[in-house]
Amino acid sequence: MAQQGGCECRGVRYEVRGELRGVVVCHCGRCRRTHGDAAGYTSCEEADVALLAAQTLRWYAADGRRRGFCSRCGGSLFWQADGETEISIAAGTLDQPTGLRTVAHIHVDSAGDYEVVPDGIERFPGTLP
Repeated sequence: MAQQGGCECRGVRYEVRGELRGVVVCHCGRCRRTHGDAAGYTSCEEADVALLAAQTLRWYAADGRRRGFCSRCGGSLFWQADGETEISIAAGTLDQPTGLRTVAHIHVDSAGDYEVVPDGIERFPGTLP
């Protein structure tokens, strides 16, 4: 079953036609600056994502990665490392219900000093192994 999502102003809408990975919450400084806090991402093959509306979609590229965001409402939607076929999707941009569950927290060594990373779920000091 396809899963749809998009930004707040609906300038960007997408549909995922493939399987989504469980949500991984990233606590790195880049995600905190982009989202204002830790960011939960799911992922899939880029070929499984169809853009339904993209008039406000813009990409910011730096340091071997790119982020897709809405130029109107500022919503952060996508993250992708250069040369990868997998694309990460900000889980909060998916329409409900998602059926997804959080499976791990990454970059916990970079978490904000105000953050409490919950026990009982996999945690990694850096990226996924």
